[in-house]
Amino acid sequence: MNPIKRFPGRATAHVLVATSAIALLAGTQAVQAAGFYIKEQSVTGLGRAFAGESAIGEDASTIFFNPAGMTRLEGPEATAGVHLLIPRADLENRGSTATVRTPAGALTRPVGGNDGGNPYDPTPVPNAYFAYPLMDRDLWVGLGVSAPFGLANKYDANWFGRYDSIETDLLTLNIAPSVAYRVNDWISIGGGIDIQYADAKLTNAVFTGTGPDIISKVEGDDWTFGYNVGVMFEPIPTTRIGIHYRSQVEHTLDGDVQLSRAGTTFNTSPGTADLNLPDIIAVGVAHELTPKLTLMAEYNWYGWSNFEEIRVKRPGLPDQVVGQNYEDTFSLAIGAQYELNDAWTVRGGFQYDETPTVDNFRSTRTPDADRYWLSAGASYALSESFVVDVAYTHIIIDDADINTTQPGAVAALSTNTRAVSEGSVDIIAAALRYKF
Repeated sequence: MNPIKRFPGRATAHVLVATSAIALLAGTQAVQAAGFYIKEQSVTGLGRAFAGESAIGEDASTIFFNPAGMTRLEGPEATAGVHLLIPRADLENRGSTATVRTPAGALTRPVGGNDGGNPYDPTPVPNAYFAYPLMDRDLWVGLGVSAPFGLANKYDANWFGRYDSIETDLLTLNIAPSVAYRVNDWISIGGGIDIQYADAKLTNAVFTGTGPDIISKVEGDDWTFGYNVGVMFEPIPTTRIGIHYRSQVEHTLDGDVQLSRAGTTFNTSPGTADLNLPDIIAVGVAHELTPKLTLMAEYNWYGWSNFEEIRVKRPGLPDQVVGQNYEDTFSLAIGAQYELNDAWTVRGGFQYDETPTVDNFRSTRTPDADRYWLSAGASYALSESFVVDVAYTHIIIDDADINTTQPGAVAALSTNTRAVSEGSVDIIAAALRYKF
């Protein structure tokens, strides 16, 4: 029997639901890879490429990077900032194909379509923090609101990689009540609870062999919890060391899979998928070489191997498992800042950021590779209470090869997306601090 003629029967719909449900997590987990964890949670930190961020304790954004740093603040402080991410990606078709397997053999043809255009629009990432001292500044409480994971990209609907992805949209919101305590003159401890919301939306085309493609749209969301703890040492008056741990956050996304063809929806099914965000260990150092010049370094480790596999559960149907083979990674940053006078402080830094994606699993949803950050920033004290922070970063991304296979509408159909990607990211950021 010709498998195409069975479409769009019930068996075909079940195959598509399974495929699309797996895509829910496959897309969200790989939304930005090295950039999937959005480090842009502090404008002062961005200006030095986040070197020494777990050790500096310069403003209330330390609530995100190491709550123990609140004990270094001079008094109650609030800060609100926004980072405008301007990513760019160019993908070149390297022989993408569609295959129909028949009793007589496999028939393979090229996949047509344009290059998709730049899939990214400029995206703002806001954050806000508030820190307040108790017990003569030995005990501190704080609250942070941030978006630590996420990305939005959208290719042209008829591009050559449409069977891998058309649209990816991931949003996270992290609310972090935090506390810090100064144990003595040289050690402080801190921690917080991460109350996190995740929302994902994905679309992609499904190859039918004849006629229009099927369009799969997947949506899911979830609330869950994590935690973070940190410690800050000051072994000598001019040197601080910070260590911070952010726990893995485990989401179970409840969602719907909607399938349509030629503008008509023919199937909607529920499903759940686990989204396990990586745990992160940060170690930073800040050394005051002179009263005005501070040198900093930071090492981060990311537990991306949490993504060894994706397991999707559907009511009344077997689990669907897809290997991902993500690898644990690290980033390393160095930087410095200099106080020009009572009003002006300037800073700069460099960071190497390793990607967890590996060949044969890398997706057009996240055409990622190793990244190199170049950053600069400045702060200006408008008064004793108000400080303005600005920063700029340019991120160079290595070229990345993409070679992935997607199932079609039935078992006899499949597509192979082959491409090479090159890209970069520019970030412009500004924040306002208020010291009570």
